[in-house]
Amino acid sequence: MKNEHEIITLRNGIRIVLQQTKSNVVYCGLMIGAGTAAELDGEHGIAHFIEHVLFKGTKKRSALDICYGLENNGGELNAFTGRESTIVYSIVQNSQFEKALELICDLVFNSTFPEDELNKEKGVIISEINSSGCNLSEVIYDKSMQLMFKRNAIGKPILGTIKSVKSFTVDDVRSFIKRNYINKRIILSVAGNIDIDRLSLLSNKYLMKYNNNSDAVQCEKISKYKPFKKDCSSDSAQAFCIIGNRAYSASDSRSTGLSLLANMLGGPIFSSLLNISLREQNGLVYDISASYEAFENSGVFQIYFETAKKHLKKSIKLALSELEKLRSTKIKKQDLDYAKHRFIGQLIIQNENYEQRMIDNAKMLLLFDKIETMDMQKAKINALKADELHEIANDIFSEENLSFLSYS
Repeated sequence: MKNEHEIITLRNGIRIVLQQTKSNVVYCGLMIGAGTAAELDGEHGIAHFIEHVLFKGTKKRSALDICYGLENNGGELNAFTGRESTIVYSIVQNSQFEKALELICDLVFNSTFPEDELNKEKGVIISEINSSGCNLSEVIYDKSMQLMFKRNAIGKPILGTIKSVKSFTVDDVRSFIKRNYINKRIILSVAGNIDIDRLSLLSNKYLMKYNNNSDAVQCEKISKYKPFKKDCSSDSAQAFCIIGNRAYSASDSRSTGLSLLANMLGGPIFSSLLNISLREQNGLVYDISASYEAFENSGVFQIYFETAKKHLKKSIKLALSELEKLRSTKIKKQDLDYAKHRFIGQLIIQNENYEQRMIDNAKMLLLFDKIETMDMQKAKINALKADELHEIANDIFSEENLSFLSYS
């Protein structure tokens, strides 16, 4: 497959990646390598709070101007905060690209944070926190991350708490931005039918004005992991369960193997091992998944499912049985070849989602200072051996290192 991306580094250190497409739509995002993990004591939830208040006014635009900025031509403007990054992005027609880029840069670099607007947005986020607290599928994930990464910012809920959100001031916002929104940690990612010379010209026009060249903040040291077992009471008719373990960082050579194993166990397919066992053969769950999320200096593997309360113990037993099979027996060549073929097929289909490609390119450039092409991903997957996967399974799926969290 042709390498369709190009990378530019501006003189001020900000990097730009262009993924060429033949679409009439362009996806453009400014990613900052600062999310929940960058928060200090007293800043819990501030990365997400800033993502909201960037939209509340700049030196030349009101909040209302921002609302209508791209929508008049059918475009979209959005943002989200993750555990290690924040992104402000747009989806527009090709003809509106410069307008979208100028608007995004204005939000990120020129927001004024009017105090009355900040206070209004606190109410919005508090409503969001209250809403998430009513959804046990979100509650159990946040709780699991808190227990998995005790004393680490990366494990804290992205939204923060009602108390922390109420406490934020304009000075707090500016302090976090000054410390974390630095040129070395800013990526402009574009996926569209855009000429590289034009992109270079526009990037210099709108991004060269920003010069925060402070040293990058070092990743927090991840605390020692101690497996846990915790059952919380719930009024729900269903039981919610997560089985998990700490896992490899994004740069670990074993991350590809664990990604394949997680996909085999509970990827977005009916034929996953866990779905066949718990749903198709035993009728215990409607939905079950396994996931591996890799961070800059850590990671987490999790199995998640919902079941009737009376079936919780049996469901856990069956899930552990699938993990034990992978620990005790090497995957047969025929099964491994099929798993690889299926996984690669999923990635090829996902690769046609240009919005996701724009986001993934920014993340890869932040983490590795390069883009991993589809051909590179396929080569890494095809190179995996049964022995490697067996070692990974015995490392990550070892029952003595697994944690259990349930709401029942």
